Amino acid sequence: PRAQARGAAEPRASRSPNPNPHPKPPARHESSRTGQPRTSHRRATAAAAASSMSTAPVEVRDYRPTATWSSDARVLWGMLASPIRGDTQQERLESFYASQAELYDAYRYRMLHGRLPMAQAMPQGGTWVDMGGGTASNLEFFGEDGLGRAFDRVVVLDLTPSLCEEARKRIERRGWGDFASVVCGDACAQDLDGMPPAGSVDLVTFSYSLSMIPGWRAALDNAMRMLKPGGHIAVCDFTTFADQASWHASFWTAFFANDHVHLNPEHHEELRTRFDAKTFETGYGSFPYLLWPRSAYYYYVGQKRAEPL
Repeated sequence: PRAQARGAAEPRASRSPNPNPHPKPPARHESSRTGQPRTSHRRATAAAAASSMSTAPVEVRDYRPTATWSSDARVLWGMLASPIRGDTQQERLESFYASQAELYDAYRYRMLHGRLPMAQAMPQGGTWVDMGGGTASNLEFFGEDGLGRAFDRVVVLDLTPSLCEEARKRIERRGWGDFASVVCGDACAQDLDGMPPAGSVDLVTFSYSLSMIPGWRAALDNAMRMLKPGGHIAVCDFTTFADQASWHASFWTAFFANDHVHLNPEHHEELRTRFDAKTFETGYGSFPYLLWPRSAYYYYVGQKRAEPL
């Protein structure tokens, strides 16, 4: 039914063994959300507005692009029926996304339930690098006029050429080109043109991208290298949990693997080892046109330590 197409996310239960994959929600973990006074790189009118903002962060608003039955059908065909070809990771990703790049956001925002709360939890200010940022849709959470007040510089990195092209179109259309840019390359590479230098970045994000990076630990190494001491990392993604029913975890692991998305609870375990956790929340979210079962996800915000342990 169409009423189910939007999808909904439900919070996850506490970590006691339980065969029910959709338990009751836990008490929320303590979150950290700070805004830093800064000077915008927007044009003179935006800079003048920024100077009167005090330290209040820009409001994060939901982003809900319009979808149709026809556009959803094209995306579902690409996800479920279109063959994935290629010898390299970039070729496989391009084979998968090329036919659906312009429709990517309108379908997927209804299944990527961790994006909005991650954007609300992550700090603002300085330089933001969005690793595996796709079409740059995460920038929309801050609004056309708010993004340049929330961050001095934004870099969207993605390996898929067709998604990078959509990201460039969005930045040009929104008028963000004086402070936002797109780099097409590997999140594990440390020598890409257009990326900020080591130790200069305030925030690195992975939004449903860490599970698609084969060398995900190398990608985290790269994020750690770019971050300033005290800088933050924010991640949201699909996952499985130790207390999740085995059939439920196995279903979603196999479902996502077909599209080269690899669910791995070691992702959030590694994050909590490398960084000081500020926020870690979990939940279960629905998919368009799939009433049940719901898939597990998490979002995490951590801070780089001033001195490595």
